Amino acid sequence: MDLGAAHFADFFRAIHGPCHGPFPWQQALVDHLAEHDDWPGGGVLDLPTGSGKTAALDAAVFHLALRFESPARAALRIALVVDRRLVVDDAYERAKKIACRLEKPEKVPTDQRPVVAEVARRLKCLAGEGEPPLVPWRLRGGAPLEPDWVRTPTQPTILCSTVDQVGSRLLFRGYGVSNRMKPVHAGLLGTHSLILLDEAHLSEPFRQTLQDVRRIGGAGVRTVLLSATPGASPTRPFGLKPVDYADPVLKDRLEAPKPATLRVVAGDPIEPFVKAARNIADRLRQAGVSNPAVGVVVNRVGLARTIFEKLQEREKETAEAVLMIGRSRAIERDRIVKALDPFKTGRREKRSAGDGVADADAGPLFVVATQCLEVGVDLDLDGLVTQAAPLDALRQRFGRVNRAGRNVPAEGAILAPAEDVAKKADDPVYGDRIVKTWDVLRRMAHDDAVDFGIGALDRRLRDLAVDVSALAAPRAPAPVLMPAYLDLWSQTSPPPAADPEVGLFLHGERASADVFLVWRSDVTEADLNQDAKIDLKALLSLVPPRAKEMVEVPLWSARAWLRRHRNDDALARIADVPQHGDDAETNRSGEGGRRAYRWAGADDPRTGSVEAQALRPGDVLVVPAVYGGCDEFGWAPASDKLVADVADEAARRYRRRRHAVRIARDVVAEDKDNEWDRLVAVLEDEGVAGSDLVEQLLDVLPTEPASEPDGEKNVEVAHPRPVREALEALQSARKGRIIPHLPYAGRARGGAVLEAPHGLKEDGASVPKKHDGAPVTEDDTLSWTSGNAVSIDEHTCHVVERVNRVVTLLDLPEARDLELAAFLHDAGKADRRFQDLLSGGDPWNSPDGEALAKSGKSSPKGARERAGLPKGWRHEALSVRMAQAHPRFADARDPALVLWLIGTHHGFGRPFFDFVDRREDVPGQDDCVGCLTVERWRPAPGPGPQSLAFHVAGVDWAAAYERLKRRYGVWRLAHLEAILRLADHRASESEQDHA
Repeated sequence: MDLGAAHFADFFRAIHGPCHGPFPWQQALVDHLAEHDDWPGGGVLDLPTGSGKTAALDAAVFHLALRFESPARAALRIALVVDRRLVVDDAYERAKKIACRLEKPEKVPTDQRPVVAEVARRLKCLAGEGEPPLVPWRLRGGAPLEPDWVRTPTQPTILCSTVDQVGSRLLFRGYGVSNRMKPVHAGLLGTHSLILLDEAHLSEPFRQTLQDVRRIGGAGVRTVLLSATPGASPTRPFGLKPVDYADPVLKDRLEAPKPATLRVVAGDPIEPFVKAARNIADRLRQAGVSNPAVGVVVNRVGLARTIFEKLQEREKETAEAVLMIGRSRAIERDRIVKALDPFKTGRREKRSAGDGVADADAGPLFVVATQCLEVGVDLDLDGLVTQAAPLDALRQRFGRVNRAGRNVPAEGAILAPAEDVAKKADDPVYGDRIVKTWDVLRRMAHDDAVDFGIGALDRRLRDLAVDVSALAAPRAPAPVLMPAYLDLWSQTSPPPAADPEVGLFLHGERASADVFLVWRSDVTEADLNQDAKIDLKALLSLVPPRAKEMVEVPLWSARAWLRRHRNDDALARIADVPQHGDDAETNRSGEGGRRAYRWAGADDPRTGSVEAQALRPGDVLVVPAVYGGCDEFGWAPASDKLVADVADEAARRYRRRRHAVRIARDVVAEDKDNEWDRLVAVLEDEGVAGSDLVEQLLDVLPTEPASEPDGEKNVEVAHPRPVREALEALQSARKGRIIPHLPYAGRARGGAVLEAPHGLKEDGASVPKKHDGAPVTEDDTLSWTSGNAVSIDEHTCHVVERVNRVVTLLDLPEARDLELAAFLHDAGKADRRFQDLLSGGDPWNSPDGEALAKSGKSSPKGARERAGLPKGWRHEALSVRMAQAHPRFADARDPALVLWLIGTHHGFGRPFFDFVDRREDVPGQDDCVGCLTVERWRPAPGPGPQSLAFHVAGVDWAAAYERLKRRYGVWRLAHLEAILRLADHRASESEQDHA
């Protein structure tokens, strides 16, 4: 099929329904992309709230399908980025809908099926065999060894995330990402990618940084700004045309009236907010709006919580209240999303007045929120009470009122606490912009009311010649990006001590960097002491922190919380926007307070117990649940209540690879019948293995709630059912293998972790086939173990095949060097000591046998030492020496690039290794088993790249890196590394799956 721009309308209807064709501007955008291969308006889409800006995702995907034979002309990775911690990420839901239709085109209407099938076919040509045409991904807080969000460098992908998550990854400092994976993330985001910066006026520092990384660093990332106030001044921005204003759907949205009364509030603002919300709800019900939804949006988390508690207390019998704050765990956010689903745009029409379903007795819904409601939340509210704020924030908030242009008497109220609008008021977040906006609103008002309808407000602002940019929230500029900063950031193994703070380039000088908190009930305060009796590294390696159980909080706030410095004034100022930290807390030095456990991966030296002052931006911190600090709504630093441990729920989607079940007193509470003692007795029997162990555990767990005597009502035994469910799931362990671990040994409360090392068998939709496991070669154990033995030659063929496919699709000039690097990347595993490691540390019976890349069994404790491998030894460093001596190395066009790709294919050596191998100093030592079409060959003489004495083309390893960066640029070099590394990941994964 000859796909063209004219087919976009059918594609759009197939995705979103036959009644949802593209707006005129959306079709015009695709027409422009098809003709010019660039984004119109200088990359600025000047579109009002409610006009369907997220359809830019559809346009970008369709453009990639048009250019699938030359993907560099479009974008393989499309990231929609917003400078908010999204509560309801409707862009992600849209991305999932597009991906679902493309994966199953046979389920779309017949008349649109050929177009969707052709788009899917073209994208699958890029994705590869067995991969979906399009992968949607929501980047949350990073966690070491999270799954690959791009399985191949040519996989069409939509990312939905925040400035922090995308920006830190682009700048080689991915928050929560392991040092080893940082260059992969940076290389993928910095090459063949598109960043759609939604509500770009909120992200001016990041926009400036994106401009600099293209200008200075040569990053291959396009930027498109989506906003009515984009922060850039193109000559002719792309916006709505007369034909758009005539569209019946858009016209209703643009012209819907939204009158808002203005009121100054003296004294405590809580009661006025509660009363205003109740009054609006009452008037809406009287007008025939059933179940009216009224938003209450304020500027501070503390105020939002207090208003929510008051509404919940007053209206618990007649109404429902929901609290939304951005700093919350994804698991709790997902529950809120589900509760609000009936109130999304397009699902409210049946609640409109005069439709015959109005119910005067139906109760309202109050949605109490912070700034997180302004962006990325597709709610269609009937009324709104908002705290005074800058004009851009108010427009965003009212954009959630009657979003679909329904026939309802929507109304709002803007309440200004007296201190917010005093003559010299200086808000910690918004500066003087609240006062300036309030003064303009008073000038615009008729009878103390302003119409915040999109069209009406725009016309009134033009009539008064208002400079809207002067009323927008202040945005601190990003620092000047110097080339030296890129050199420092690109060093990831290890990062340099003099490391520029990435957060300044994402949010400007006013922003405070964030950390990620994870609460675990089986971690105690005693475990964090220097003389702790249990090994938290071993425990967390089995049950690692997952993104869905994390809360992202300001660094200064986390420090204050750990130190128990309950500065209520500072905590009360926390907003859901990037803001300047508490200087007193940030600059405080010295020891003291509670500790946390920094998790950066089992093999990362940063992992370990830390005090508050040692926290660093992007840290993933595991803390005991008894610390408090979080509730069902999110970050609550003043709370001392026990925090729910949601680790098991967060790990559900990762069950196809290593899956572990915790059975410990602090996770599974005690019951009345001493079942716990029987449980522990079985667990401590290390002679029991496999499914027999699970059967014995199930035998001692109760199947029914315990009954009280004398016929009293049943009282459920504490948490028996979740444990039974978890154990029953283990019965589907792949290969029937289950390993018991005793990481709680030494603790009086005891317990164990049961691990299915190969994961669980698929059991339907609950276990996704893709994106469900860690990058398999970034876990050191998985980099040399598999379900069965795999030779170096066999594994090499798998990797070379995948690399060649990518370089062909991308038409890379470095194709020959990438193929050669793939061919030689694992040669160092032929070292006899490594081969001994694969046999558990015992010498090989047949030393001349085929060299293995992976063994079919796990290595027992102490195998590395018995094999004689030095601490920290890396096979890729030896691969570099062996590559230099291989006959095919003469084919390299850029020998330094080939060696670099080989040496860094596990993320180490960028630019330093951290080990010493004395055996290299023995001249003439024949250390290697034959492999790679040559029966046996010796490494090149001299030390490897871990030594300053190593040289390539007359310079050492680090100096060669500097030359390569100048030759290719930091992002292009990282992208070339990612091609080899992802090929290695997929090959290893395939070998594991088909064992």
